[in-house]
Amino acid sequence: MFKQTQQHAGGVTEGTASEPAARMLLATAVRRGYTVEATPAGGALITWTRHLFGATDGAVVLATRSISLEPFTPVGALSGPTRDDLALIGGDRHAHYAEEDGRRVIAGPMWRIPAFATARLRARTLVVEDGDRVRLSLTARLGLLAQTHRTRTTEPEGFRRPSAGDPYGSAGLNRPGGRAGMLRDGSSWAVCSCGQLNGALGGTRDEARRLTREHRRAMTAQFVTEHLAPPTRATA
Repeated sequence: MFKQTQQHAGGVTEGTASEPAARMLLATAVRRGYTVEATPAGGALITWTRHLFGATDGAVVLATRSISLEPFTPVGALSGPTRDDLALIGGDRHAHYAEEDGRRVIAGPMWRIPAFATARLRARTLVVEDGDRVRLSLTARLGLLAQTHRTRTTEPEGFRRPSAGDPYGSAGLNRPGGRAGMLRDGSSWAVCSCGQLNGALGGTRDEARRLTREHRRAMTAQFVTEHLAPPTRATA
């Protein structure tokens, strides 16, 4: 279950969204080209821009709209063993509840999660029962996605001495404050824990931050398209 907060022309509306409603909301947002980003807590933020016309002069005004989904039980930090357990459940369509010494465990054909760990997964709403099987909750999947794509930007190098043969070396010769002969390098690397941004360089740190945001949003859109969007019907 999620707390749903929507920012619209009339102000802000708060309510709740079930997992099926949240899945449909995310799939619709991606299909319409809205920006969607998963959060480490296991929620998501949807944003889009509306083109409005001024009441008097008819000028076009851009207005940002948003819908946030916040889980009532945040995912929190995920330890290595917990991630391993979630990977077992998420990768096996035969995961189910079983009993072991009178206690409930999650099991697959070739593996079994101990009762204590099973109880913790249930208490944190990281797993849900879907018919005869156990699967990851949407909260768990969004949290795992966001925590897999933790981004950062590097500190710009700042002032540096030009290398030999640098055609722009003379540009810093008259700088005051002990910076004579130095050039300013404001570039910043955009880095993601998934390893896919290791070669992304921004001319400024703000540009590097933009690259990290675009990456997180692209990964969320890909996840929604591949795992949450309803299958398209084949046409004759």
